[in-house]
Amino acid sequence: MPKTERTKEPKELKGLEALTAPLTASEIEWKVQVNKNGKTMIAPYIDSRAVMSRFDRAFGPLGWQNQLKEVSLGDGEVAWLCGIGVRTESGEWVWKWDGAGASDLEPVKGGISGAMKRAATQWGVGRELYNYPRVFVTGEHKYVPFEVLKRLEGLPAAIAAGRRLPEVITLAPDGSDVRKAA
Repeated sequence: MPKTERTKEPKELKGLEALTAPLTASEIEWKVQVNKNGKTMIAPYIDSRAVMSRFDRAFGPLGWQNQLKEVSLGDGEVAWLCGIGVRTESGEWVWKWDGAGASDLEPVKGGISGAMKRAATQWGVGRELYNYPRVFVTGEHKYVPFEVLKRLEGLPAAIAAGRRLPEVITLAPDGSDVRKAA
């Protein structure tokens, strides 16, 4: 009788282990930080929808919640505090808070989103983004070139694997490496 081979299913992560698992390429977006001297600096970030998806996977849609508080900074300026609460096995809620000011593009929405992402970082979501190399693209760009985005898709896996990476990566708009002249 032939032996049936069982393949191991990937372990589904739950709780804090799911929150702190390295981000995947599909969770990370890239934005232009600054254009200067013929170069564009880009930075990775996670949006609030990815944060919500992480918490849903980790604790289920009813196992976490967030609260927002508007804080007056005076002179008509406001900031936002966001708390993310997680229900423990005993039913107790544990909260972590962080905040952000209004953003330039969409002040209220951007401030709320920024506060939520910062609160998620308090829980461990996306902390590895602080370990990413600085990335530059030659030329001054309003948007990150598509070929550069494709090239950067492997970066999250390299970071998660602990691969040693340069502190600075410079790419051409076609995604190829730019080498410094000797």
